[in-house]
Amino acid sequence: MFCSVCRAEGLVGKAAEPIHVRQWITRNPPSAEDLAGRVYVLEFWATWCHACVQGVPDMIALNDKYKDKGLYLIALSADKSADDVTPFVREKNINYHVALDNGTANWFDVKGYPTLVVVDHKGMVVWQGYTWNGGFEKALKAALAAAPPPLLVDVELGPFEHLKKPLFGGDGFAEAYNQIKAGANGNGNSTKTRAAAKNIVGTIDKRIARQIERADLLCAADPVSAYYRYADIVSKYDGIEAVEPARAACLRLKNGKSLRDKLLIAEMGDKNISPAGR
Repeated sequence: MFCSVCRAEGLVGKAAEPIHVRQWITRNPPSAEDLAGRVYVLEFWATWCHACVQGVPDMIALNDKYKDKGLYLIALSADKSADDVTPFVREKNINYHVALDNGTANWFDVKGYPTLVVVDHKGMVVWQGYTWNGGFEKALKAALAAAPPPLLVDVELGPFEHLKKPLFGGDGFAEAYNQIKAGANGNGNSTKTRAAAKNIVGTIDKRIARQIERADLLCAADPVSAYYRYADIVSKYDGIEAVEPARAACLRLKNGKSLRDKLLIAEMGDKNISPAGR
């Protein structure tokens, strides 16, 4: 049997090539900007691959386990048509990003399915192999442990390192943010601590504003996808002032009759695809 781990040794330690997609199957796909500074896993698969189909529950469980720790899981299909993949995604309740590949597998020299690739937050390949090769989850955990929170790429947490986990978003995010914000104004704190706090809070506010701006630009052409982007921001970072424009946009879009109809159609068509995969 061909040893994918041996074949991958030449790629581990190299910068990963950009992902080339022919068509996204799931909504709200990650952009190159989304992936910058993030750990992601590429799964090369196909609906006609028995081992791939058997492994779908494991991929769903993997996404559930690590998505709140900053993971993007992207499945790139070798299928020729979305007509083959879209109903499969719905039937299997796939909750991660799925697309038709457009040559990414060639750079990774994929010769068998399913093949997994782990790319760390610096954009480097740190593991590649078949799903049954050992070491995959160990490499993934190590990459995630080393990665910064998505909003704080290239920002030193310094005295607030202990708040790294809640800063990934979700439960505890607003409390951690407010604790750091208070540190920026605390008279008892050192100049270094106050400066670090101001930098962290300012960066979070700026990058949330950038995410909202991107959703705003999408809104006219694709309000459904824009709605899910706004909703994603709210679900991760709710409770701070910078998120209020996203919350307001969600309510505005959801209360508009034309979008309500489109959302209903989208939910009926994608009822088994979670927002994490949109």
